[in-house]
Amino acid sequence: MTAARRIPLTLAVFAVTAAFSLAQFSFPAVLTSLQRTPAIRDGQVWRLVTSLLVQDGGWFGTISNLFFLLLVGALAELTVRRWLWATCYLGCGLAAELIALSWQPTGGGNSIAICGLAGALTVALLARPLRPSAAWRTDALGSDLRPRHLWLPAGVAWWSVALLGTASEVALYIGAVGGVAVQIALVAGGEQGRGNRTLGRIVAVGALLVGIALTALRNIHGPPLLLGAAICSASIYASMRIWKQSKRER
Repeated sequence: MTAARRIPLTLAVFAVTAAFSLAQFSFPAVLTSLQRTPAIRDGQVWRLVTSLLVQDGGWFGTISNLFFLLLVGALAELTVRRWLWATCYLGCGLAAELIALSWQPTGGGNSIAICGLAGALTVALLARPLRPSAAWRTDALGSDLRPRHLWLPAGVAWWSVALLGTASEVALYIGAVGGVAVQIALVAGGEQGRGNRTLGRIVAVGALLVGIALTALRNIHGPPLLLGAAICSASIYASMRIWKQSKRER
């Protein structure tokens, strides 16, 4: 199976988002017409959805968000069920848009939706060991988590670094040091290192701490990351309850 056929949902969302995000540079009215504004309170509720399709960070912010949509989105689609992917992306994105009406009423970007996926991936890193031999296999335990991609810790780490950049330059530099350290550990460790459970847990805890810190700073990227983790945790708990119940009934 080709790589593209493994991540159809990610590619579909990427294509739609890229079309609107790139069009805004030729037609500025695309951004002003679709972004989040206080007009949502006056009835333009569709902006809660369309603001996930345009970017308010210029060329750099647009390219960055599209790149991480592919990276984090692909890792998430290879790790969790697609219904959970959609729930974390759209659900967390919309929840963050509602919070942003108070914290940052004008703007646009899909980074808050990506945060929902990243939150789900932190749970994936905490829930199970990252055994390289398990890559791409179906989950035998019946939970909504599939075995982790070998490079999952790196994807979560670098997205956390990008989020720190939304707080301050100092936070970005500190985070970048951590991101480089994670990358070096993955490369130096070979397949065994990429499946290291402790490293994955450190990255996951670090990402959740970033989410907590951003929430405390009233940064709109914090809540969707934590919400994504909560949704994924609830999904695992529910599926494991169902699995254990079915096992007892056999």
